[in-house]
Amino acid sequence: MNTAIRVMLVDDHKTMLWGLEKLIEGAGAEMQLVGTAHNNDTALQQAALLKPDVIVLDLDLEGRSSIEILPQLLAAGGARVIILSGNRDQGLLTQAVRLGARGVVGKEAPAEVVLNGIRSVHRGEMCLDPSLTSALLGQLSAPAKADPEAARIATLTPKERKIVAVVVEGNGAPNKELASKLFIAEPTLRNNLTTIYQKLGVANRLELYVYATRHGMTNVTA
Repeated sequence: MNTAIRVMLVDDHKTMLWGLEKLIEGAGAEMQLVGTAHNNDTALQQAALLKPDVIVLDLDLEGRSSIEILPQLLAAGGARVIILSGNRDQGLLTQAVRLGARGVVGKEAPAEVVLNGIRSVHRGEMCLDPSLTSALLGQLSAPAKADPEAARIATLTPKERKIVAVVVEGNGAPNKELASKLFIAEPTLRNNLTTIYQKLGVANRLELYVYATRHGMTNVTA
């Protein structure tokens, strides 16, 4: 008799998490939900404690990128990681695969595609969303660019990368206008920009504009 695949879910959206829990439970004896986490810290704690076979991981957890903990997650207990993401930033997804993620599946994928992804990753296979496969493989097979800023850029969450793109697109527009485009409050935008400045080592919007343009961060969609 085959042993059930022990699955841990990591997502900060309660509705998404609930749906994934029901999906795993619906797989019957084939899969066992061993735990859930909603941010980077609890994900690391749970992975070390529960030692799941497969971790289904969202990229954006309570405003932080889960990419920064991916190597630790993989080392915690030998689990394989599959990214379940609504984000279509190929650079970010490629970074996740480079760091050891075994699969990428879109959040809008049918239930059976998600389950098949978990099965494939558990067997040690790669599982990439068909719409991303060619782009991802193309980037993975290309020589890695020696960009010393890549590690810094990888710490940005999808939301923060979107803000950077809108700042560049705005080309000097006031914060109020940028906040409106992002559908967030102006104080929230200021707080996010402060975090972005710290992560990228820039002092203000002008330096951010120059940095983002230099490093090709001008066309990001979240």
